Order: sequence, then C-alpha cells, then structure tokens
Amino acid sequence: MKKVGIGVEYSNICKEYNTFYLDRDNKDLETSQCMKKVILWSEKFLSELLERFGYKIYNLNSSVEAKVSDIASKRFLFYSLEKGITLQSYVLAKEFTQYEGLAAWESDSSENILVQNDEDGGTLYFFVNENSQAYNWITSKLKAFSLDEVSFTPH
Repeated sequence: MKKVGIGVEYSNICKEYNTFYLDRDNKDLETSQCMKKVILWSEKFLSELLERFGYKIYNLNSSVEAKVSDIASKRFLFYSLEKGITLQSYVLAKEFTQYEGLAAWESDSSENILVQNDEDGGTLYFFVNENSQAYNWITSKLKAFSLDEVSFTPH
C-alpha cells in the first residue's frame, strides 16, 4: 500500500501572519500568539485523531507511550534560529510495533499514522496509507485548509 503525506502548513492556522519565520525563541507578541494557536490546534486535532481511531502515540523505536504534548510543543513544531530543529517521527497506532527505521515503517501495511515535523518548522506532516480511513478522515477534517500532499521518503 502506498504511503502518502498530508502536510499542514501553519499558515492555515495563523491567518495573515508570515509563519515561515516562526522562531520558537522569539518572544514578540504576534509570534507568541501564532505559536500558541498552532500548539492549541495541534493538541485538539491530535486528540480527536487518537480518539477517532483508538490510537496511542509512540516514538518510532520505543514502546513507551508518548503524549500529545510531545508533538504539540514548541520544540517539535518550530525551528529555533539558535538551536535549529531536531527532525522527529512519532507513530500513531493501536499498539506498539518495533520499526528499525522509517523504511521499515513504510513497508508495513498497517493502518497507522506517522507524524513528522519539517526542517523549516512550518509544516506538520501526517503520513498514512493512501485512500485509507485515516487519509479520508484527515483530508475531510481539514477540507478548509490548503493541504500539501507529498510522497513518503525515508531519511
């Protein structure tokens, strides 16, 4: 089954703000308000997604459950001019599966979701099986957003 990514740019959440320059260390009011909106939106969306599919959050290679706040956080979502960003992946699944990397996740046909940040800190990606229930739910839920559909490439 083909994996496809649904990219949610933060400009869908913070209207009329240049989200390309969100720096998680910036304390100015407009930037802080935009980041707060993105974090709150991420918390709500992820919570609904987990509830809808009965998923839990796992790191790619750890059976310890992660929390919504691990994804909906400044460190995961936003770039830092001083520190950069650490590219991370989380798996949303009903139960933990051990993966030896992203290529192993890609070859698995399970109905789970891979959530990734991006190197610029301006987009949140949801990778799913193309035309799966999760794909249809996400795209339907976000129909008011301009979404980027991308191919999956394991790094």
